[in-house]
Amino acid sequence: MSIRLFAATLAALFLGGCVHVDFGQSDRYTEDFHHVFPLQAGAHVSVESHNGSIDVVGWDKDEAEVSGTKSASSESLLASVKIDIHNTPTSLELRAVKPTLQMGSTGARFTLHVPHSALVDRLETSNAQVHVRDVAAAAHLKSSNGSIRVENVQGDVDARTSNSSIEVDGVGGEAQLHSTNGRISVDHVAKRLDAETSNSSIKARLDGNAPVRAGSSNGSIDLGFSAPPKADVRASTSNSSITVHLPANAAVRLEAGTSNSSVSSDFEVVGALNVDESRRKNHLNGVIGGGGPLVELTSSNGHIRIAKGAGID
Repeated sequence: MSIRLFAATLAALFLGGCVHVDFGQSDRYTEDFHHVFPLQAGAHVSVESHNGSIDVVGWDKDEAEVSGTKSASSESLLASVKIDIHNTPTSLELRAVKPTLQMGSTGARFTLHVPHSALVDRLETSNAQVHVRDVAAAAHLKSSNGSIRVENVQGDVDARTSNSSIEVDGVGGEAQLHSTNGRISVDHVAKRLDAETSNSSIKARLDGNAPVRAGSSNGSIDLGFSAPPKADVRASTSNSSITVHLPANAAVRLEAGTSNSSVSSDFEVVGALNVDESRRKNHLNGVIGGGGPLVELTSSNGHIRIAKGAGID
């Protein structure tokens, strides 16, 4: 590229308001940081970063330990990356601030240890993972192009990402999980589960005590219940399959339908009658085990199966 063309390109970027221009790797130059703060039980915690992972783990101390690394593609940019810290005994807010005029790449990685009873209000980053474990709640977790993993959280979880996966293992409250182009994997959510993705799969193992809604496009859905569902279950996808595993003593009302494929059940479905004989293969409506909450399954171009068995691999 000629000097004249390069200068013209930069001018266009600045005039258009695009001043964050990346040249080079953001981790070429690094600088570590470490802090310890008093933090009471039940304190609120939030972290905002970019181009760096966020890892928050609960522990038994009434204090917060913050470790991390800020990074940049040049020494001058590294010096201009600021870590804003606002802390009191009842709250901790951390933010990696980008330079106002950024000609290159920057980022920051955070690792926190906080009291088990901490309420994680917000963790947000880009192009990197968010991981939270052993805390009271994880209200808002967000990444782009980075995975989200949640383990042993007592309260509610709201996790959103794009082009990457969401994994949940043990949530004592509700879970709202949303991705695009990333799989969703769930192992036990005590209350309502709402999971949605596109171009990827959803797999969940649940105890059946709360409502479930799972939706995908171009991705399979696999739900396994260790006990008979006590609340409605709804799953829908397109161009892929749905499998629901129910224990032998399950009692539900079934409404299952697909197009250009079939519906099968390991259970006897009482009252499985269709008005239109041509719809008998790909629609199955009726009662299993005397009836109960609704299990509504919808697909297009994908097989639907109701399997007898408590779990999934």
